Amino acid sequence: MKILILGCGSIGTVIARAADEMEDIEEILLHDIDRSKIDTLMSKISRGKSLEEGDIASSGADILIEAASQGAAKENIPVALESGMDAMILSVGAFVDLSFQNRCYSALKDRDINLLIPSGSIAGIDALKAAGCASIDVVRLTTTKPPKGLRGAKYLTDEKIDVDRMKEKTVLYSGPATRAVQLFPANVNVAATVSLAGIGFDRTQVQVVCDPATDVNSHQLYVKGSFGEMESVTRNRPSPDNPRTSYLASLSAVSALKSYARKIWISV
Repeated sequence: MKILILGCGSIGTVIARAADEMEDIEEILLHDIDRSKIDTLMSKISRGKSLEEGDIASSGADILIEAASQGAAKENIPVALESGMDAMILSVGAFVDLSFQNRCYSALKDRDINLLIPSGSIAGIDALKAAGCASIDVVRLTTTKPPKGLRGAKYLTDEKIDVDRMKEKTVLYSGPATRAVQLFPANVNVAATVSLAGIGFDRTQVQVVCDPATDVNSHQLYVKGSFGEMESVTRNRPSPDNPRTSYLASLSAVSALKSYARKIWISV
C-alpha cells in the first residue's frame, strides 16, 4: 500500500512515523509547501519519498491523508477523490463550505472510493452517530484551551484580542458551529466533526473558552435525543510541537489509518 501525506507538520509527522512501522504500508509520499518540513520528516522515516507539487492525482497513492489546513483540504481532497483515490481529512472545518462538501459527496457517489473522517481529539463521536439514527434535540460542545492553544486564531486577530493578557476563564465565542469553524479554523476542528456526525453545523451549539489556569485542551460534549442523554469530557495534552493541536487528534488519524490498512473497523 502507498499513502500520500499532505502536510509535514506536527500531525503529519506523527502519522508518517506510525505508518513507517506498519507492515501493510510500502511507501510514504510526502508533500508540504515548506520543503524544509519534507526534508526534516524524510530524515525520520525509512520509507519516505518527496512528491512534487501537482502530482497528487497521478501519484499512484491508495489514499491521500490531509494534515495541513482547511485551504489545503479544499484544494486537494476533491482532486484525490475525483481521481479515484481514497482520502482522509483532518481539517474537517472545510466541510462548512457547501461547495466543497457537495463536490466531495458527488465524487463519492459516482466512484468506488472512501472518505475517512477520524474522530479527532474528542470522545463520543460513535455514540453521537448512533443517536443520529433516531432523533437528536440538542448537541452542545464546549471547547476550553489555554492561551497558547488559541494564539493566532482568525477571530482573535480580527478583534485584536490578546489571550495572553487574560487572567480568568473567558468565553470567546458562543453560537452555532458554522461560525465557530470559520473564526477558529485551526483550533476547533472537533466542532466540525461533531456537526457532521450529529445534527449539522447550524444546529450544533459551540462555546470556545480561554482558561489561563489550565494546561490541557478539553472538549465537553452534551447530546440529548430520543435515545436519552450523553455527556463526555476529553482532557487532551497538547501536541509537543503544536500547542493548538491535541495529541489525540494525531493518534485518531493513526488509528484510522491502521483500520484502513487492515480493513478491520471497530466502533463504526
